[in-house]
Amino acid sequence: MTRTRIAFAASLAAALLATAACGDAGKKETASADATAAAKPKLAIVYSPQFKDGSWGEAALTGAQKLKADGVISDFVAQENVPPGADAERALRDLAEKGYNPIIAHSFNYGDDVKKVAKDFPKTIFAYAGGFGDVKDNVADYSQPFWEATYLEGILGAGATGSGKVAGAGGFDIPVCRAMYNAYLAGAKLVRPATTGSFVAVGDWVDVQKAKEAALSQADQGATMFVGCGQGPTFGQIEAAKERKAVAAGYVGDMSGLADSVLVSFTWNLDKTFGQMVADVAAGKVNPTRYYEVGMKDGGMDVVINPAWQSKIPAAVMTTYEQKLADVKSGAFTVPFAGK
Repeated sequence: MTRTRIAFAASLAAALLATAACGDAGKKETASADATAAAKPKLAIVYSPQFKDGSWGEAALTGAQKLKADGVISDFVAQENVPPGADAERALRDLAEKGYNPIIAHSFNYGDDVKKVAKDFPKTIFAYAGGFGDVKDNVADYSQPFWEATYLEGILGAGATGSGKVAGAGGFDIPVCRAMYNAYLAGAKLVRPATTGSFVAVGDWVDVQKAKEAALSQADQGATMFVGCGQGPTFGQIEAAKERKAVAAGYVGDMSGLADSVLVSFTWNLDKTFGQMVADVAAGKVNPTRYYEVGMKDGGMDVVINPAWQSKIPAAVMTTYEQKLADVKSGAFTVPFAGK
């Protein structure tokens, strides 16, 4: 073999070895990336109505989607139309057996189901939206600190109406719903100190017509500002406010597109709350005994003013609102929880 051929052969062999080495490195990098993705938690959410509700359910779905897009979780599943009881137990059990962790039951009504199933899967974190710190072992609860937002909404409501009472409504008379109403009333009193109001429990989270009738009755008693806890109560209030030329507040989602009567809304940024659960799973915690709570200070919520109202709110009221908003977000002011 000539020197030229020997040199060529050596060069070719070196190139082939280099290519093989690169190929192995690529495979190793891919395998490493796959292993990293597999190591990240898989999140699951169950919900009784449909997720695309423009409110409570959609906030959960959006939160999970953001965690997936940010690479915080490897995957998620969202099961809707799962009623509390036997169906919920089966769904929760199936998700746990498939390795989802954390598993989130996105309703107050799932509490008993979660506690029953969680005992059989002690290494899985289960959470439900109790909203009052009901935690034990691997069962967690997550808060709805919505009163922080409604306090700010009350400032705007009183400024936009000039007179009239506050009408609060909840699906049921539970502490978080009372706290939302009481905070709204307290915010309104910053602008109009003599403001009064009333709270009613509709008896259902989704019955819009029932909520509208209750809201109209409150309007007959002088209410001009409405704040709801739950989709049904809120949608009913929006319709009543539209008929009576009053103002309503959107609940867990920007509802300004529904009617001009929607003065302001708040969004619930559940990627922040769910992210805390995922972080505990990733850290290997199986019994967090934790009440997951993320307020406005940490980006858990945002207040959104309807653009159609922006120029109609008195400048002095906007100044008060903006100062209180800054104080809440900085932690300089904590909106009191008044759940009675």
